[in-house]
Amino acid sequence: MKKYVYRAFEEAIPLFAFLRNKRKIMMDLSDEAKIQEKSKPYAALDEGCLKDRIAEEHDRSKRIDEKTSKFTLGLSVSLTVLAAASGAFAKTIPAASYAGLISIICGVASIYMLLAGITALGSLKTLPVYGYGTQHALNQKDGGVYYLSQALYAQERMNVARHLRNEAAYQSLRNGFFVLLLALMGSVIGLIAQQSDSIMNRDNFGLELLDESKIASENVLEEKKLE
Repeated sequence: MKKYVYRAFEEAIPLFAFLRNKRKIMMDLSDEAKIQEKSKPYAALDEGCLKDRIAEEHDRSKRIDEKTSKFTLGLSVSLTVLAAASGAFAKTIPAASYAGLISIICGVASIYMLLAGITALGSLKTLPVYGYGTQHALNQKDGGVYYLSQALYAQERMNVARHLRNEAAYQSLRNGFFVLLLALMGSVIGLIAQQSDSIMNRDNFGLELLDESKIASENVLEEKKLE
């Protein structure tokens, strides 16, 4: 049960889940003993294979960062849509008790999309890179396969953090559009209800006029009879 509750929380507020998981990854990578333990299976690979895998992970990190950076373009479009939709809602929502609720829902959608932007902008921040630079060459000369194994493991874990950041930004944007859809549905229902009330009022007004005309006709007939 706890697992499902946490999963629901992660889907509802992805930014907090990302920060929690990122903190855990960073703590693991600051523990040299843990890195040595987790990277032991990697030592089964030869030195050339490890170098190739580190290069692949560096390439992957660049692709993930580029993907998250491009996400800001989608975010700007989504915010434009949100602004236009919010303006349309403000003009079309009937003056009813739930009009304030629709406004609150639009506000929640804005918050989700802003959180998506904040998360995506995190890709501009430089994260640690393992298996790179002059110090890497010196360590590789001394440590050989064991050092390369640790560098590969650390780089893979750092790329997991990048992937989680990208996923959190996507989830926030998805939630924003979903909440905006709820606001749109509420507005449509409100408009339908308003039109139904207008039709009923118009019909009732017509019936009242008909009744008044009938009563007036009956009064005229009675007056003529009396004459």
